[in-house]
Amino acid sequence: MDNVFVIDGNGERRAEIGHVLMEGGGHAEPFETIDEFLAFGSNEGTALVSDEDGAAIRLCEKMRDKPRLVPVVGYALSPDIGQVVAAMQAGAVSYLGWPFTRTTLTEELARIAPMVKRTLAEQRRRAHASALLAGLTAREREVLVSLTTLGTNKAIAKELDISPRTVEKYRATILVRLGVENSAQAIRVAVEGGALQAAQLVGSSSASTGRVAVGDVIG
Repeated sequence: MDNVFVIDGNGERRAEIGHVLMEGGGHAEPFETIDEFLAFGSNEGTALVSDEDGAAIRLCEKMRDKPRLVPVVGYALSPDIGQVVAAMQAGAVSYLGWPFTRTTLTEELARIAPMVKRTLAEQRRRAHASALLAGLTAREREVLVSLTTLGTNKAIAKELDISPRTVEKYRATILVRLGVENSAQAIRVAVEGGALQAAQLVGSSSASTGRVAVGDVIG
């Protein structure tokens, strides 16, 4: 079992959950508050948070602005369905009723492990793409976004009021800065990094507006 960050203002319950985790061969890092946890440096593990007064939601919201990629599992004494749904919609990967046994916790962590792995891989791709995009100038980002919606140098040049030759130079620079081989890969970085919505690249509007999908852009 991986590290589990136990966030609970109740010291007795925190200790009890830590004991449950140790019995299962895991390791618990106890924290009294969300802020205390966020100040902690480790990036590896799962955050198990007592969902008092919407703590699971608050943690998920705060984690969105953090480079740490830690899945959140909420728990509460006799939680109602609305509480569970709200936490899951905010980004929690699971929710447990307290008290829970070692078997219940171990089985739930094992159940969500594949999904968590996929989610974290996607988040890491997005974080990496975002970091790459941050290395572009404002003008280079404009060219990249225009590339996804317009496709051709001529159309981009007209949109940005620059020459097609200048567009070509920008495109070449963008490929180097992003560390990709072609425009399709550059667009992928733009999508994963949040420079635009993926919906701009697909759908029936492509034919009527001249917009292009990722797979349609070459070199």
